[in-house]
Amino acid sequence: MKIYRELLTINLSGPTACGLGNFDGVHLGHQRLIKELLKQARIKSLESTILTFEPHPSKILNPDKADPLIMTLKQKENVIKSFGINNLILTPFTRDFSKIDYKDFIYDILIKKCQAKTIVVGFDYRFGNGGAGTAHILKEICAKEGIETIIIPPVTYEGKIVSSTLIRSLIKEGDVKKAGEFMARPFSIDGIVVYGDALGRKLGFPTANMSYSPDIILPAKGVYAVRVVWQGSILKGVANIGTKPTFNKNQTTLEVHIFNFNKQIYGETLEVIFVEKIRDEIKFDSVSELINQVRKDFARAKNILG
Repeated sequence: MKIYRELLTINLSGPTACGLGNFDGVHLGHQRLIKELLKQARIKSLESTILTFEPHPSKILNPDKADPLIMTLKQKENVIKSFGINNLILTPFTRDFSKIDYKDFIYDILIKKCQAKTIVVGFDYRFGNGGAGTAHILKEICAKEGIETIIIPPVTYEGKIVSSTLIRSLIKEGDVKKAGEFMARPFSIDGIVVYGDALGRKLGFPTANMSYSPDIILPAKGVYAVRVVWQGSILKGVANIGTKPTFNKNQTTLEVHIFNFNKQIYGETLEVIFVEKIRDEIKFDSVSELINQVRKDFARAKNILG
């Protein structure tokens, strides 16, 4: 997959089938769009191309109220690549760009830059200054230019419309298992192992303290059964998100205990894959109570992970 990070560098080899969206989480709705895009590209011998924005528009338009992201840019790139897309265009989103007229977006970017001959877009997609452009306006204008626009209707799962907003709410509540179902892929966080206070090691269950992007959403405080990707290996473990109330700490951390693992991995990258929440964060009356509960957590996690 070829990735373009600037509009000026776009050098496509021919006409495209172009998919539009933000694709945060690349959930079931996005996947429906991508599959239709690939189908159209195959039938019409077009280059499959996705055009999205970086950073997420909300980070520029409403920085104080912007929602945290479900995935990092690198995760998004890797997931989109896995579908077999030819080109990914990461349009730099700035305040100046946000003021572009929706007609200019269609003619200057989609038609001229992207050479779009077929466009695939979600039912609720909006673009141009103030979000004046809609999927149906896009279809109407493109039809006059002989360009087909396919609008993907709402995709539902268990009676609910799949959306990044819904998935974020599930993750915030700690329901990572259900969030993963809406993405057809478990929620995960990439991070680097950093030095911590070594409390876990002193108690007999060493943990890897994770430094992660502040833009990424963090599940609700508690204990989770997880899988951990390290140097291509998939390991099993338990993650704790919280402030360590038993020890009167106040900073929220993400720590991971990997079963049957004793290597020094400071500075290395891990991907923590959240499988299921085990329990909420608890303040224990004593360290011995905490240790007993941790042992139960380990047993529960091993049962969940199989």
